[in-house]
Amino acid sequence: MSRPGAARVIATACQEATEPAYRVRWALLSGGLAAHGVQLEQMPLFRPGESLRLRSAGAIGKARILAGARRRLRAELRGAGEGASAVVVQRHVDFTPSLALEKAAVRDRRLVYDVDDAIWLSGRQTGGHPLGALKGTARKVRWLAGRAEHTIAGNEILAEHLSRYSDAVTVVPSLVDPASYPPRRHEQGEALVLGWVGSPTTAAYLRRVAPALERFAKGSPRPVRLLVVGGAAPTIPGAETRQRAWSPEAEREALAEMDIGLMPLEDTPWTRGKCAYKALQYMAAGIPPVADAVGIVAATVGDGGYALASPEQWPEALAALAEDPGLRARMGEAGRRRVEAEFSPARWLPTIAAILRGER
Repeated sequence: MSRPGAARVIATACQEATEPAYRVRWALLSGGLAAHGVQLEQMPLFRPGESLRLRSAGAIGKARILAGARRRLRAELRGAGEGASAVVVQRHVDFTPSLALEKAAVRDRRLVYDVDDAIWLSGRQTGGHPLGALKGTARKVRWLAGRAEHTIAGNEILAEHLSRYSDAVTVVPSLVDPASYPPRRHEQGEALVLGWVGSPTTAAYLRRVAPALERFAKGSPRPVRLLVVGGAAPTIPGAETRQRAWSPEAEREALAEMDIGLMPLEDTPWTRGKCAYKALQYMAAGIPPVADAVGIVAATVGDGGYALASPEQWPEALAALAEDPGLRARMGEAGRRRVEAEFSPARWLPTIAAILRGER
């Protein structure tokens, strides 16, 4: 419950409240912000389940779902949004090239703009559909950042780009609450579990390190299991592969089973803008990540795991962790301490609340 007289702030995005970026950046902070004098009202474009229906529908179905969501959000902004002193827009508000919903959200309110990916890139630059540029996201970034009283960037690379349009940019990393993750107890089990949690689009990065995983698995004295949650698992000769659909429960269960967390990335302009959230999740749970040193990954991981310059280094790093549960435990503890000190809500909520109240 918010304190009497708390600032009312709308949070909106072209997602559902349960989707990764919005959930991590805003939905999970509501309770903490209330304790700092901010009442955050969730008004994302889609209701639960609509994003999945949108992705699976045909062209006519997509148009109907999107039109209905846009009408509903406009009505919510006019009605329940009355009296809100500010709005935080996460990425952008609408999937269409029109700025109508962005303008409706911003009207008569202070704007705080939040970006956690290099969303001004599109199409083949991101590994997405070649017609992705038609959504006009780069234009929306310029429009929103240029009108924002304050812009929040997920890392320094994003902040550098956004500072072209916004005079006030603060870096706030994606946050993880270590209290939500029981620390992993590292023992030498019958099989070594390599884990990955993500989405269908980011699962493609696993194929990049598949040959390295195969070399490691074939040389491992113990059975190797690859546990993939949220995407398609590649076939790794020499390793048993298990695949699960993403859900909060599946994610928690996987983190409780992992010995080592995987975060492969290609080195592209798109991936350099990533906020290393996957590595932070592993570290919060006391699991050492093995990751590609792309963008801010190495600075994020620190001594909590391995950030490597090339896939050729993966087998050696995996073997070192596989053979020594004490090393996994030490790195896991270091990573969890790092998350507590630098990437936890407790560290950043005062800053975020001050921005939303217009005090920074």
